Amino acid sequence: MENIVVLNEDQFVDVIYKTVSRCLDERMVNALVNKSEEDGFYDRDELCNLLHITYPTLWRIEKKGLLKSHKIGRKNLYSKQEVNQLMKSGKLAKYNHQK
Repeated sequence: MENIVVLNEDQFVDVIYKTVSRCLDERMVNALVNKSEEDGFYDRDELCNLLHITYPTLWRIEKKGLLKSHKIGRKNLYSKQEVNQLMKSGKLAKYNHQK
């Protein structure tokens, strides 16, 4: 036995909106789960904590051309992929003064 549902225009729009929103939310969750560790950016604080360096040291690293920052609004962001490559190459070792 088939059920027939009668919706007015507002109800129909609401059902479509909720369905599309749910699909988009699921895609965003899947994208975050499948995102590799190398994707994304570090902000200045995260990078300084990761490398155990100060802001002036980070500035010197940038000035020497070892690392490029990407300015987004008022934030300087650093590619995780680029940072990880520099760490693996050992070029940042002399700046790390971890005790």
